[in-house]
Amino acid sequence: MILRTTPITLGVVVAVLTSASFALAQEEDALCDAQCQATRAAQDPTAEVNGIFFDNTLSFRTASDETLYNNEVQGVLTLLSEDWGALVLRGIVPILGVPVPDVPSGELDTEFGVSDSIVQLFYVPNSTIGPFRYGFGPQVSLSTHQDDEQQAAGNGGGIVGGAFGFFGPWAVGGLANHLWGEDDYSTTTIQPIIYYNLTSPGIGDWFIGYNAQISYDWSADSSDDAWTVPLGLTAGKTLLRPSGLAVTFNLGAYALLESPNDAFDWQLRFALNILSQ
Repeated sequence: MILRTTPITLGVVVAVLTSASFALAQEEDALCDAQCQATRAAQDPTAEVNGIFFDNTLSFRTASDETLYNNEVQGVLTLLSEDWGALVLRGIVPILGVPVPDVPSGELDTEFGVSDSIVQLFYVPNSTIGPFRYGFGPQVSLSTHQDDEQQAAGNGGGIVGGAFGFFGPWAVGGLANHLWGEDDYSTTTIQPIIYYNLTSPGIGDWFIGYNAQISYDWSADSSDDAWTVPLGLTAGKTLLRPSGLAVTFNLGAYALLESPNDAFDWQLRFALNILSQ
């Protein structure tokens, strides 16, 4: 006997699987206590939270002992409505430490300064796609850099979107954005986020996974110099304070499989986030 697969059969199978995964997600939500909710809010970039985030990336070039410091201060404010969802406003102020050759000595000095700031506005509807929450909206770059060494997009704009969901101990999703700016600046960034939460049952305090930015510079001279591709792991923990505030810290190390002009070999990433729901 030959079994034939029809579009109707495939549709039924997909519908059943989607319904089952959604029911499982609802069951897991019912078991998610306050600690669990705090961990989820810290991991989900579309979460309806207020807080301040300190995200730091150190990029190293082993051959010449060069180090690039990228320290981002992010403020998040959420406006809620029972009718249409939420608006999540995120402001990002990067502080860069750039290795610059010293003219008299020829040695490298690190010059610190504020880079160009970014404001993102997420619309997060009440509806979901299965177990996935999603959000999207515009972003604007503001020319706040102090010196040419810290310049990024300058004045510009673009789009940003993301989705996130929870499956047992797994937290899966990510962000994607494109930004246009001055001097032919045009960069696409994809940030996959995959965490495995270690405490059982439900979602736990400790987590391990991947959270890094993969980017492509469309204005680069060649595709070999356009990609930045990190590969590694991040580990962290969320602490729920008696006041209701959640404090998350994480640390990760990533090898750079690709970077512009082979500029850097690996990254050290660490973050401290303070948020309330």
